[in-house]
Amino acid sequence: MSTGTPQTHPYQHLANQVAAKIESGELQPGDRLPSLRALAEEYGTTTATVQKALGVLSDGGWVKRVANVGIFVRDHSVADEPASLDEIKALLDQSLRALEALGRRVDRLEAAADSPDDQQRP
Repeated sequence: MSTGTPQTHPYQHLANQVAAKIESGELQPGDRLPSLRALAEEYGTTTATVQKALGVLSDGGWVKRVANVGIFVRDHSVADEPASLDEIKALLDQSLRALEALGRRVDRLEAAADSPDDQQRP
């Protein structure tokens, strides 16, 4: 029977713990996080759980992965946020144009797939 409290997955719990360290200042922008293995040992979990937690933190903008170097705490300063409503609108317009172009490509591919020349003959 459910107690009404949502269960937190281990990777979510770990991501919350690391985010709390960043918010508290224990981990500063630019700090390199320990290796997957070291984090797994520190938190008593598996490297797979650590990897999933770091993915959540990366997606949330808390950390940045640098290939072949490590994972670093990102700066959460206001400078990382769009400066104005106009900048947000421009980003949305750019995304909309890219989505429309992708839709046109899909339409062309579907039309080519449906053409009689592409169908197999008995």
